[in-house]
Amino acid sequence: MVAVLSYLACILLWIGGTLLMIIKKNPVVVLVLFLLHLHETLNIGLKVGREFGKKDSVSIASCLCFGFLWWLPLKRQMKKETFTDEDFVRHDDDIVIYHD
Repeated sequence: MVAVLSYLACILLWIGGTLLMIIKKNPVVVLVLFLLHLHETLNIGLKVGREFGKKDSVSIASCLCFGFLWWLPLKRQMKKETFTDEDFVRHDDDIVIYHD
């Protein structure tokens, strides 16, 4: 739910910047958003997307639209999913399915 609200807030920021650009003839907000997200995309977004198995086109589009709201949860999820040797130890109460 938090991710959806974050994405919605980011979309509203893009819409607000675009309206400001059209009405007031001031492209500063949209230009700053684009440059920040482009910097993020080139330095962080593509790397995190590739590590997570996302296509470059998806990584670029998502990072340009949502910035750190897109790549930060992926990075956190990757840290959670790191496996250690303890993950592969069999316990007595494990369910084992044998295939014939």
